[in-house]
Amino acid sequence: MKKYLFVIVVGLISILGCQNSQTQSSDKDTEDRTVKVGYLNMITSLTHFVAIEKGYYKEQKLEIIANPLKTSNLMAQELVSGHIDVGIEFAITPVLKQLELTAGTVKIFSTSIISTDDGFDAIVVKNDSPVQKLEDLAGKKVGGFPGTTAKVLFSQLFETQFPDLAKPEFVKLTPNLHIQSLQTGDIDALFAYEPVLSTGIVSYGFRKIFPSVYGTQFSPNPTGVGVVNNSWFEKNPEVAKAFLAAIDKSIDFIQNNPKEAKSILAKATNIDEAIAQNMNALSLSKSNEINLENLNEYLALLLELDEISVVPAVIDICIPQN
Repeated sequence: MKKYLFVIVVGLISILGCQNSQTQSSDKDTEDRTVKVGYLNMITSLTHFVAIEKGYYKEQKLEIIANPLKTSNLMAQELVSGHIDVGIEFAITPVLKQLELTAGTVKIFSTSIISTDDGFDAIVVKNDSPVQKLEDLAGKKVGGFPGTTAKVLFSQLFETQFPDLAKPEFVKLTPNLHIQSLQTGDIDALFAYEPVLSTGIVSYGFRKIFPSVYGTQFSPNPTGVGVVNNSWFEKNPEVAKAFLAAIDKSIDFIQNNPKEAKSILAKATNIDEAIAQNMNALSLSKSNEINLENLNEYLALLLELDEISVVPAVIDICIPQN
């Protein structure tokens, strides 16, 4: 009897031990599938918003910890430091500048595919403005984002197309002053990004006089990038693969369902539906479809514009392409 009792007790201990081991393993799996995501609260993060709304992260059994960030510079810094694992699409220039300081810390997993017809930017004027086309801005004031990129790109575009005309004066403005400055006449035109661009057109009757500066400057323009912390990417290959699968699925959804995708954008960013529907649903490359040749040519242009000081090898700064 004692022998049987001993066997039963040992069996129960084994069962409980297995259950505890399974629980710990399950907890570990859940912890390992946590992804810290940084994003800008705007259309550039639409893939992230769609992945949440349509359940693509859940399909991949991922736990997402998402942090809204205010600038591309901060996004790049947070990625390099490892405070976030992934940065949803943001400006490439701060990424490249970080890589100049700390090579190999981050890698690109997607790029924008911006054309003149599918951009997030344009030049607008008030509806009653006498300005009808780009050359009419010679000698006039053009407002735009306060960083160097907007000023450099606009100035280079104007000078290239109209070398004999007086250069416009570029006025650096924080986004909260963009619409107000054009409304009051402090500037003659606005080099606007979304959502200011569509807000101005839909709510204030602004008139577009020139399409995407980025798409005109270089097409297709890969200036927006999705980026991963390289240490996280190498240590968590299966989780990274699952995350990229969710984002790639979002890219397909946006392409095939632009109207619904923009409704998701309106909900996620708390903007008016009409404004969201006026925006372009930006085209992005999937994680295994980055056009490396196109990206390399764009980096050469950024070097020419003194936006970066060295052109890195694209194969070294992008995740492996199949």
